[in-house]
Amino acid sequence: MLTRPWCRSIDEEAWLARLAAYGLPGAPPIDGLPEDASDLLFHTARHKLIGMLAAAVAEGGVTLEDDGIAQVARAHEGAMRESLLLEEVLLEALTVLDEAGIDHRVLKGSALAHTVHPDPVERSYGDNDILLDLGDVDRGVAALIEAGAVRPMPPLSPTFDRGFAKSVTLCWHGPSELDIHRTLAAGPYGHTIRLADLTRDPVEFALAGRMIRTLPPDLHLLHGAIHVALGDVEARLGNVGDLALLAAHPEVDLDTVAAAQEWQCAAPVAVGLRTTAELGHDRTPLEDWAHEYEVSSLDRRRLAAYADRDGRFRRQARASRRVLSWRDRVAFSRALLVPSRANRAARDRSQPMSLRGRQPD
Repeated sequence: MLTRPWCRSIDEEAWLARLAAYGLPGAPPIDGLPEDASDLLFHTARHKLIGMLAAAVAEGGVTLEDDGIAQVARAHEGAMRESLLLEEVLLEALTVLDEAGIDHRVLKGSALAHTVHPDPVERSYGDNDILLDLGDVDRGVAALIEAGAVRPMPPLSPTFDRGFAKSVTLCWHGPSELDIHRTLAAGPYGHTIRLADLTRDPVEFALAGRMIRTLPPDLHLLHGAIHVALGDVEARLGNVGDLALLAAHPEVDLDTVAAAQEWQCAAPVAVGLRTTAELGHDRTPLEDWAHEYEVSSLDRRRLAAYADRDGRFRRQARASRRVLSWRDRVAFSRALLVPSRANRAARDRSQPMSLRGRQPD
């Protein structure tokens, strides 16, 4: 826990935003610490910024007394140990997929750490995300389960994963979470994304002497903006910082907007990119576009399906049905109304008695 003697009177939220902006063009100085920093390490880690704090301390952007430096160093070491363990799990999972002849793309934390940040130690993360081609989702999940992964929640129907799910969550080596993605978002926007675009023009990064495939920067930006807009109710500042880095990437420009529009995802991309304003850095033309973008009434209705956690699953299901073909709408509705016996049993075991029989939100 951080100690009060080396704190100054600065709002914690604003301080964390400045930390997330560290190193960005035109970013304001971080300037000391909040007055009440008792939970600062906790919130820094929660926002995936412990690596940025360690970098700022090492480079003189944040000045701490010796005890504070030691606390940050210990917290950063713990976060990096977790990242190294997750990288081991990721390499094992990719080996399984390679041996099964299944193409893949690594998403989010591990990929961004190695392709967007100046140094991977700046970016901590808590799970692994792998994108598979639509036709390989079932086979990839089966191969990983055969190799030792555990699926806590069975599919709603035999065809639900490859037809409608955002991702399949597996547990690997105990609590380590491995998300196998079919698309980049739950709900209606996940069904409008053109999935064939996601496996084009892969970028590679080196990990433990191996070349790993991931998305090009423009697709990482679209994914990151969609995730910030539609994922967590409160966006983590580390994810917002990733967006600002991607918006300034030399391979990302206003042409990225065209892809978002083709996916019918311009609205969530704009909403996600608007969050970078709180960082206080020099905005890029892409960020300016986001602030000028006018959300249509249709997109306002779709975005409302993601607004808060209570009832989110039901709202997204209703909104999804409106974008699916009639044939897919029938299969989607049938899976929700009459889920598989294994899925019902797993939900009954995992939910409190008062919630049993309800769909998870």
